[in-house]
Amino acid sequence: MLATMCKVTRILKQSAGQSALRSRVLGSRVLGGGVLLAVLASGCGERLRHTDTAAAPPEAPVAKVNVTLDAAKIDADHKYKSNGQFAASGLFYKDNESVDATVLVNVTDAGGKLSRTYDFDYASVAGSTAKVEMWDGGFLTVVVPNGGADPQFQTSTPNVKAVGVTLPSGESTCYFGKGTVDGDLRLALCSLETPKPALRFVDGAGIPATPPSADAPAGAPAAGADAAPAAPEPTIPEGPAKKKP
Repeated sequence: MLATMCKVTRILKQSAGQSALRSRVLGSRVLGGGVLLAVLASGCGERLRHTDTAAAPPEAPVAKVNVTLDAAKIDADHKYKSNGQFAASGLFYKDNESVDATVLVNVTDAGGKLSRTYDFDYASVAGSTAKVEMWDGGFLTVVVPNGGADPQFQTSTPNVKAVGVTLPSGESTCYFGKGTVDGDLRLALCSLETPKPALRFVDGAGIPATPPSADAPAGAPAAGADAAPAAPEPTIPEGPAKKKP
């Protein structure tokens, strides 16, 4: 379920003498140009400052993701019925070759209603890079270092759009990729309100194809969502008929 729109922006390197923002760094390092994601909108977490790293990220083709689900663990809708994992190809690249990413699926049963989380096993793609087209037309670059260090994230545009969503693990602020894959899964960078954002898949039900407008009034339907039917015009009852003199 979509919640409050958040504005996410990248912060350029500050010149010497400027004070750093009182905030937390996103990821272990910042990629080329001193750029990183930072949540700036009210209610979307603390601001995030940059570090003084200027190494350019490795190049990678734009992702064309395919997933290979475990047929023994999915239902008719290609949703996992029990814990498992699947492979995502065409996302991460190393030395210009696609590297299959392992995605761990955790299924929770709450009174017969199943919910699922999909977390990347970063060790399976250590030393690789991903470039993902996002729902606002920009690109997200993800670099997974060797040695177990935290992944690093960089956006291609100064301003990107993230939204609050309700995940099985709780409320989270996510920046969504474009399109879905088998099982109606949507790639997203989530947990932007924390010191450690995470790339994961999210069940795509209820997520519009494009971000909601920041100018939309509260309660307005998101782009791509069906609008509620208009309420009928109120009627004013007529008083008793007057007798003719």
